[in-house]
Amino acid sequence: MEIQPRSFGDSLGDVVTNLGKVWRPLLGPAVIASVAMGLLTILAFESTDSFAAFDLVLNDPEALEFMSDDEVIDTLIQLGSGFLLVSLASTAVYGFLYLAAARAVVRAHSIGDESSVVGAAIRLFPLWLIATVLAAIGIIGGLLLLIIPGLWLATMFTMYTPVIAVEGKGPVAALRRSFELVKGHFWETVGFLLIVGLVGGAAGQLFQLIAVPMLMTGQTSFAFGLAFAIGVVGQGLILAAIAVGTTTWYLNLRARTDGPFLVEVSD
Repeated sequence: MEIQPRSFGDSLGDVVTNLGKVWRPLLGPAVIASVAMGLLTILAFESTDSFAAFDLVLNDPEALEFMSDDEVIDTLIQLGSGFLLVSLASTAVYGFLYLAAARAVVRAHSIGDESSVVGAAIRLFPLWLIATVLAAIGIIGGLLLLIIPGLWLATMFTMYTPVIAVEGKGPVAALRRSFELVKGHFWETVGFLLIVGLVGGAAGQLFQLIAVPMLMTGQTSFAFGLAFAIGVVGQGLILAAIAVGTTTWYLNLRARTDGPFLVEVSD
């Protein structure tokens, strides 16, 4: 199937179309990502003793008033280290899922490609990890300078994951290619990804609304636990859908930059 340049609105419609085509092959990776994220979150909180600190802050905040400054700092460090590890783990899980989603989308548009999206995601993950570290260094450096350069770079680098998944480029080449694709379409890219992200975020919140009745009955702890469990299960599906949206925009940017093309997956 030849990919043609599409308007902003048509590309948003293509996201829904692509989701309909790839939800089956993405269901497995989404479940894998959800389970992995749940287990990694538990391990991160357990290894840093963040559960105890979180329980103290949530259920007995008055106890903080009777703690010494050093004890308060230790509690905050426990919480911070736990959430930092969770953030790193979620980034890695998202990378795997993003690669799988990109492969699933292009497989739906190519002819005779029956390769495993999970296998491709695992194989390409080291390249993605290196590119992510390089992108993070540039973005953080830009944020430390004047903030705006970091935000600009963050947008210019948004396409490196589908570039790696589809074109098989190395980390540096993938970042350079992302820059090339987004250049000239900066604000459209910001708007498109913002809409996809907001819709995905809203869907994620809807997953957790089931916990509201528990809050109304006063079962706070159970409600928070239920909301967390539902969030973990739904997170993989939501992230997969967002990744499909980003890959859809990548295909459009590529058609705008290179002209109409037939999808060929490079290994």
